[in-house]
Amino acid sequence: MAIDSLELQLASALQRYDTLQRRASTQRESGATLTKTLAELGTALEELRVAQEQLIENRGRMEQLQVELHRQYEKYWQLFDEMPEAYVVTKGDTTILEANKAAGQLFNVSQRFLVGKTLSVFVCEDRPRFLAASTEAASALGPQEWVVKLRPRERAPLPVAVRVSGDSTALRWVLRPVPSAQGIDDTL
Repeated sequence: MAIDSLELQLASALQRYDTLQRRASTQRESGATLTKTLAELGTALEELRVAQEQLIENRGRMEQLQVELHRQYEKYWQLFDEMPEAYVVTKGDTTILEANKAAGQLFNVSQRFLVGKTLSVFVCEDRPRFLAASTEAASALGPQEWVVKLRPRERAPLPVAVRVSGDSTALRWVLRPVPSAQGIDDTL
């Protein structure tokens, strides 16, 4: 039973109670009115009891769903965090929402401190072009791939192969350092 339905039933029961109470004060036959009032109150109490049972049952289901949702979240986070490649989820403007352990290692920044930073901060060359490519990736039909030169904190710059996909609400980035023997002709 929905909360709105319970509220309507309770309001209706209160209106009936007020009506019966007014009748009882004006009628001489207060015994019959009292019997009718008690019957109405009994019905209202039974309806409230049933509604309460349903709310308790619904709360139990909600608690079970919450436990299952938490279990699924933990499973997702474990998979995400244990990926061997750097994986980052950002907003469209490259503000980092989530980063796995490998990303923390790649950027030489604690994983928890990456959240809230912009990915573009780590780009060494041509940030405007990188941001434009990120915006383009948000509206692209499929994943975009390119190589970009990143500068991890307190480390030398390195070329990184980027694979990005997503939409305007979130971009998903896989970042792989490029071995120095490979050419970086498609660098941003």
